[in-house]
Parts: sequence; C-alpha cells; structure tokens
Amino acid sequence: MNQSTVKSLQLGRALWTFVVAYVAITIVATVFSIALEQAMHVPATVPPVESPAYRMAERFFPAMNLLVWMPVAGLYFKGRGRIEDTREAKLLGAFWLVLAIVVDYVGFVLIKNPISLSPHDFYIGQFPWIYLIYLVVFASPWCYVVLRRKLSSSSGE
Repeated sequence: MNQSTVKSLQLGRALWTFVVAYVAITIVATVFSIALEQAMHVPATVPPVESPAYRMAERFFPAMNLLVWMPVAGLYFKGRGRIEDTREAKLLGAFWLVLAIVVDYVGFVLIKNPISLSPHDFYIGQFPWIYLIYLVVFASPWCYVVLRRKLSSSSGE
C-alpha cells in the first residue's frame, strides 16, 4: 500500500474519544471499587491501595478497560469502510497511551485528592494491573480493527 492511501491520525477525534473513554472507565472503575468496599464492609480507616476490596477490584480493571476502550475505538473509526491498514489504529493506541500516562500521573499522583497515591503506590503498588491497563489502552484500537475485520469477513461483507 502506498503512503498516499494511508490516513493519518485525526487528532481532534482522537482527543475527544480519549476523553470519553477515560471519563467512562474512571467512573466505572470507581463505582465498582466503592460497591465492592460496601459489599465487603471495609472500614474507612483502611488506606485505599491496601483495601481488600480495591485489591480484588483491580484484577478486573484490565478487562473493564478493554470493554470501554474498544467500543470507543469504534467511535473513532465510525463511518469508515473496511480498514485495510492497522497503522492508524497503532498510532491511535500510542496517542491514547501517552495521554493516559500523563493524565494518570497528574490526576492520581501529582494533584493530591482523596484517591491520589504516591508514585510508589501508583507504579509499584498496583503492579501488574496498571501496566496491563496501559497495554489495553494501547492495543484496544488495533483489537477493534482486527475484530471488525473478522466480523466483516465472516458476514460476507
């Protein structure tokens, strides 16, 4: 495929879809964690990162992220025909990954708030879950494109 047929990343669309996915997964994961804390009757005195409910919840976060980021990748690619090249999906994943790392650092480490963590707790204490989440953020546009291709080819389009 020659370079003139490869579309470049649509930055505006990539940015607004990032915001949609990031806000959605933040709400979903937070509500899930709080619901588990209430169901497990975790005392408020337990630090969030040490809470048994949070420890259980974080195991579900990579799958939750996949279930949010893949459909949002669908919003990014909406209205297009068959996507022959995965380069744009990889660019989108890289763009989203960089934004997620920066926003996570600013929102959960740098700015002190009730759910902020120290750098050690965020990057070491949440191992391996935070890195699996970052992998999902990066791979979800590619996963969407591949899944869309498979579904299109199986339906005869």
